[in-house]
Amino acid sequence: MRPDLIHRLRDIVKQQIAPARPASTPRELTYVPEPDGSSPMAGLESALGGAALDDRGACVVMDRLIEADRSHGRRRLEACVPLPAWPLHLLDRRMAEAGGWWRKVVFFDIETTGLSGGAGTLAFLVGCAWFEDEGFRVRQFLLAAPAGEPAMLAALAALVGDASLLVTYNGRTFDVPFMETRWAFHRQSSPLDDLAHFDMLPAARRLWSRRESQVGDGGCSLSALERAVLGVHRAGDVPGFEIPARYFHFLRTGEAAAIAGVLDHNRDDLVSLAVMLSHALWLAHEGPDACREPGEQLALGRIYERAGEDARARTAYERAAEAMDDEVRRAALAALAEMFRREARFEESAEAWQQVLDMSPRYGHAVSPLDRRAAEALAIHHEHRRKDPEAARRYAETLRQRASGTLRRETEHRLRRLERKLGGRLQI
Repeated sequence: MRPDLIHRLRDIVKQQIAPARPASTPRELTYVPEPDGSSPMAGLESALGGAALDDRGACVVMDRLIEADRSHGRRRLEACVPLPAWPLHLLDRRMAEAGGWWRKVVFFDIETTGLSGGAGTLAFLVGCAWFEDEGFRVRQFLLAAPAGEPAMLAALAALVGDASLLVTYNGRTFDVPFMETRWAFHRQSSPLDDLAHFDMLPAARRLWSRRESQVGDGGCSLSALERAVLGVHRAGDVPGFEIPARYFHFLRTGEAAAIAGVLDHNRDDLVSLAVMLSHALWLAHEGPDACREPGEQLALGRIYERAGEDARARTAYERAAEAMDDEVRRAALAALAEMFRREARFEESAEAWQQVLDMSPRYGHAVSPLDRRAAEALAIHHEHRRKDPEAARRYAETLRQRASGTLRRETEHRLRRLERKLGGRLQI
């Protein structure tokens, strides 16, 4: 959330305007001690396997330790413990300054009553998880009533304040700004201001965006990628769109069964987030030979190139260029052609661009942006380096057939220049 908006919100809440009391309060939000002095939420705590965080039982905290030898899809949790050697900076250049990020990585995920983010929207369930010697610890905070939010926020601040890195999935645009708003609303300091934060979603898109057509409508959602990349198939999972309705049903009825599936969903998201991060870092560390398919090799090449590791990028592109998938091969060859050009290896660059055109489904018509790039590069190469205006003319004509706007004008200018070189034999 923008700092100026947080300051404005703090100024508003400092006015301490008392909210109007509703005409009727749902029974689950009313604290009425039992005759023996126990909390009326005691049954809920027992049913969910948790304990009250506050004396009213309005916030329930649940701890679960998942054994290190458990497998999550194709990977075991014990192989997912963050290591100093893992190249987190390759997935996010900002992490180059996050020294000691692996010491205590906290995975973070929230479930809310809506996506609007307004003052009436709550994060009714907040899940945190981290690796311990014994396994993977998952701690979840559930609001049994909205009155438990201040206690939950204070407990979260203490937990997150001990972290070296926060990991989320789309948290940079949703989870973190949302929680900062809640801390500001209750005039509590946000523990996230100085904490390094890694959002897995952009890295997942760079690595696996080509799979979007293979994983269905979920695209690059965590649940879709865990199926396609990790081989995880959840049984009886609660769909995301059902979660707010289940929570409201839980508030109306107090039935623990209504919310149990949401707790499982949140817990599974945290496990998948941890395994997905470790898998991505393992691929970046091991290189293209560790990839299961050429699309990952192509994506790794782009990640290496973006980080300035050209030698590793070239190797990844060369592996991807051996793929049976023509789309991947063409993209990899185009990347190699650009690398060769920057290194003044012009003949190798031209050869790679020629292979791109040779694999075009409609060679000669420049039907795609990649074909147009190849034809333009080859026209320039033959005119200025090989001094072969006739060959340059063929590529320029291929480019002109489908070019428009500035590119078409530039191509026609090139054809007129080539016409002069060929003694007026060209017809534009």
